[in-house]
Amino acid sequence: MRAASLPDELPESFSVGAALQHGVSRRRLRAADLAAPFHGVRTRSAPPEDAFEASVRRRSAEYAARMRDCEFFCLVAAAVLWGAPLPSSVFHIRDGSNRRVERPLDVGVLLPSRASGVRGTSIAAAMGSVRTEPASGLRATSPATTWAMMGALLRRDDLVALGDAFVREPMRSGDPPALATIAELTAALEAGRRRGAATLREALSLVRTRSRSSKETETRLALLAARLPEPSLNWPVVVNGRVLALVDLAYPERRVGFEYEGEQHLTDPGQWARDIRRYETLADVGWRIIRVTKSDLGGHRAPFVERAHAAFASRTRPD
Repeated sequence: MRAASLPDELPESFSVGAALQHGVSRRRLRAADLAAPFHGVRTRSAPPEDAFEASVRRRSAEYAARMRDCEFFCLVAAAVLWGAPLPSSVFHIRDGSNRRVERPLDVGVLLPSRASGVRGTSIAAAMGSVRTEPASGLRATSPATTWAMMGALLRRDDLVALGDAFVREPMRSGDPPALATIAELTAALEAGRRRGAATLREALSLVRTRSRSSKETETRLALLAARLPEPSLNWPVVVNGRVLALVDLAYPERRVGFEYEGEQHLTDPGQWARDIRRYETLADVGWRIIRVTKSDLGGHRAPFVERAHAAFASRTRPD
């Protein structure tokens, strides 16, 4: 027998209490076409096989149906809701049998309330601020608080990439405003005792406002680790009063630049054609561009570092 239709007033994910108020029977709530991702919550569709971030977003929306007014998302869940870059390692934990399982949602409350249910975290009011993430409408720790809390989970370079994403300033028309400022990250770090405080301080000194992606951040840190000077980020190449390009990472005094090539540059013919024209234009005005790939930052980092040093050394300062 086909299960009875649910009231249109019930969203994709809903609480058992809300369903009962709309006249849905408890037997209907046990039907096979409904999933129960959390106690007291039902969703109309079974969980799909999705990517790490998509899974966190989906489960956050499901949990919101039973969320108490005092609760909010924090740590990994908050970072995902704010659209921040995270390494894949933080999306899983080891269970009691040492099996690798999906990380439970991180849900917090401000003291003196107590966390309950999912992966609960109680936070002193002075140590955290909470905002509503506009795209999802869900409550989460602010970007600055989220960054400071992630010191408990991330290594230095990942914290730099996270901070860069939060303080990224608009550089092109249509870019959104920054989610935080370096001053706000500093205040969140200094609000009290933080796990990973030493790593957070080191990362904070490397956070910049003009990195447009985590791969640009990774490239910058690779250049610094190779003992090259710190490059300028998204440097505008101006000729006759016109901006020809924003070079991802640049040594403008030597006209040497580094451009990270994501996979979309190879699979999108239009993007590929634009890249070729762009590099030809930059070459015409005396710039040498080193194209950086995922491989260069991974298993082939040593050859990349050699190329970077050679390019830097071969270019003298223009008169």
